Amino acid sequence: MTEITANSRSLLFPSPPTKRHLVDPVAFGLAMVGSPLLVGVIGAPLLLIPSFAAVFGGPIYLAVGIPVMLHYLSHHRLSPGGWALLALTTHLALFTPIFLLAWLADGNHDGTSLFLCFGSVFAPLWGVFSGDLYRWLERDFYKQSI
Repeated sequence: MTEITANSRSLLFPSPPTKRHLVDPVAFGLAMVGSPLLVGVIGAPLLLIPSFAAVFGGPIYLAVGIPVMLHYLSHHRLSPGGWALLALTTHLALFTPIFLLAWLADGNHDGTSLFLCFGSVFAPLWGVFSGDLYRWLERDFYKQSI
């Protein structure tokens, strides 16, 4: 009888929710804040662009990236490459419609095109560094369900 109720999709016996993964909030916060700063410090001797990218794109990366990464991490385990792909996908989903609306309105779309072009480079770069930092700083003792 338990096999029937375990496999049924009734309102009385709903299927259990998907398993949630535990997230280390200390490592997550340090990884998200530290990756734009780390890329800016490492890239500053090579070019000045990473330093300016951290100033202009960092707040957007944090404001949009933290909720997206927390939601995704609570349901899936990600590698640094997965962090980069998710960061790029989120960036493109946010700035492509903004750019297209500015372009269709025949307005000044230079700023949005700069954010779209430079962000397409720096979002995955920051995502890879965030994933590496998170994996390096992650401790089982601090993990909790989010």
